This record gives sequence, C-alpha cells and structure tokens, in this order.
Amino acid sequence: MNLLVLFLEYLFFNLSFSRELSERVTEDDYLEIKLIIRNNSILPFFNFIISDFLACAPDEEKKFVNWFDYLGPKSIRILNYRCLCYKRGKYLIGPLTLYLFDPFNLFYLEKFFPLYSELYVYPRTFKIEKFPNLLKGIQPWFGIDTARVSGDEDEFFGIREYIMGDPIKRIHWWSTARKSTLIVREFQRQSFYRATILFNLEEDKNFGSGKHTVCEYAIKIAASVAKYLIERNVSLEIIAHVGEIVHIPFNKGNEHLDQILKFLTIAEAKSKVSLKEFFLEHASYISDNSNLIVIMTEDDWQYLPILFSLKTRNISLIPLVIISETFLYPEQKEKITLKAKLELSRILELQGKFFAYLDNLEEAFSY
Repeated sequence: MNLLVLFLEYLFFNLSFSRELSERVTEDDYLEIKLIIRNNSILPFFNFIISDFLACAPDEEKKFVNWFDYLGPKSIRILNYRCLCYKRGKYLIGPLTLYLFDPFNLFYLEKFFPLYSELYVYPRTFKIEKFPNLLKGIQPWFGIDTARVSGDEDEFFGIREYIMGDPIKRIHWWSTARKSTLIVREFQRQSFYRATILFNLEEDKNFGSGKHTVCEYAIKIAASVAKYLIERNVSLEIIAHVGEIVHIPFNKGNEHLDQILKFLTIAEAKSKVSLKEFFLEHASYISDNSNLIVIMTEDDWQYLPILFSLKTRNISLIPLVIISETFLYPEQKEKITLKAKLELSRILELQGKFFAYLDNLEEAFSY
C-alpha cells in the first residue's frame, strides 16, 4: 500500500521550480535565495524533501534541505533561505533534488532537476587610508587642463571661440549662431594620472591554503587598490598573467571597476612563467608618463633592475611585496619579514608596502 501511494504520487507528479537570487555578492557576505515551488497538479503532495546544492557555501553547509508534510493542489509555496559565500569565485547554484516518501517514511523516490543559477562572489576589498604617491602623469595647470578633442578621460568643460585647427565636429552651432562667430566646445581633463596594476599569479609559488594563500592576498590587494584609485578618478589598466594573459585597458568609473572585479573574481594561480618573462614581453605596452604598481613576491626582487629600466620612459614604480616565505613558515614570520624588508631597502629606496601571512592588509595602508 505504501509503495502504491508513492507510485501514484510519482505518476501524477507535476511540480515546477524557479529560483531567484542576486547575480553577485561579496566574499564573506550572505546570499539570499528565494525558491518558488508550484504544484500544477489537481492532487496534493505529502511527505517530500527539497534539497538545493549551494556551491558557494562552506563544505559543511553546501546542502540546503527542507521537509514538506503537505502541498495543496494548484498551490504555490515560497522558500527563503541563505548561505554564507565563503570565498571569491564563479559558482553554479543547483541542482535541485526532490525526495518523495511514502506515508510511513519507509520508502522514497528521488527526482533530479537541472535548475542552475550563476553567481559571482567578488573579492572583499579593504579600506586604503594612505597609498604611495602617484608621481607621474598629466599635471593640470592651476587644477584645470583643457583639451581640443574629448576622449574617455575628458568631460565637457565649456565653450570658447574657434582657433585654427579645432575639429569642425566640435563647433557649438547654437552658440555660433547667437554670437555670429565660430564657437567650439571645450573639454576638461579629469584624469590627471594613469596607473597600471601588474601581477603574475605563478602556480608554483602559490603557498598557503584556503583563503590564506599568496594568490588570495594578491587578488585582495589588487581589488582594493583598483577600487581606491578609480574612486579617485585615476585612469587604470590591468595587465596580469593567470595561466593566460589578461589586459583590461585604461578607463575609469564604476563600470570599469566592475569589469576589473569580475576578472579578479575568477582569476587563478595558473601562470607557468616568471615575472621577468611576463614583464619583458609586455613592458612596451605600459604607457609612458604613468605609474606602475607591481604586486610581487620577495623572490621577484632579482627582477627589480629590469623594472627600473622604466625610468627612462618616465614611469614611476610602486612595489607591493607579498612575503611568500611566511606562508611556508608562519612560525618564523617576524624574522623572515624583517630580513625581506632589509634586503629590499639595500637594493634601492622605493615607496612600497609589505604583506606577510595573516597580516591585516588594511593596516599596511594606514601609514
């Protein structure tokens, strides 16, 4: 009898599901999920369990399970639940699994639903209070620099009389008609500085585990620096090697920051080349009169003389150094960190920052 009831439920099964959630959240935040369950049948359903797979959650919380004793015919039930998004990355939430039980819970039938939802868990950024000075860039004259041609980094400033050589398309025809002389639009240059963030996520040097790896620290630093600079109207580009070369060209604004964070969400330590190889191949693409922010490890110091060659092109270097050895020997953290700082200071005095295992990254930018 129990098996017969279970078989009839399965035979007349007509449930449908839909899931609603945000397309993205930030690391260590909660993802809110709404699951809508519709019984399209004229028959009720008894004793069933819905299981949803939450790929973004910690291992022990990846399965959400909810038991229903009854769902009426032609009815809708809404489930609201949440999970902690422990680590950055791109995830698929799902699938759904349904378990139908007989009235005495002795037998069950399992049904699988390939319902998936894409989710980006962005890296969490930290506050930067003090960042090394950007030394190179376009210096404005008395705070204002005007340009004859507008571009991505320029905004409308005002109008003035036509000067020989001004593009015809910049003529402001309404003002020209009113003043009976040619008037053109003028643009104010808003981005006085340009900066490049460059990093190489080497697979063989990604020491540590979980969220405390060289790669995770590099990603968090890159995301926080990018947010800091873009909020200050700096035009920013990203050049990175993560198993493949990624170049996000110069731009500014929230959309540009979102593009950078989306890339950093999925970046992995899969590079098989050294920082030297990567830099030599792409140094020519770094803009003159700009600032180069290199996220590197202490092992990359041997390549500093090569980076210094950028001075001939008026490029300022800001090294952000992750002391990777502290991820291997955390008990010797203080000794290793002190040695690393002395080593770098002997090479050349540079404005830069150091980061070691379990450091408060925000604190490193507070002085």
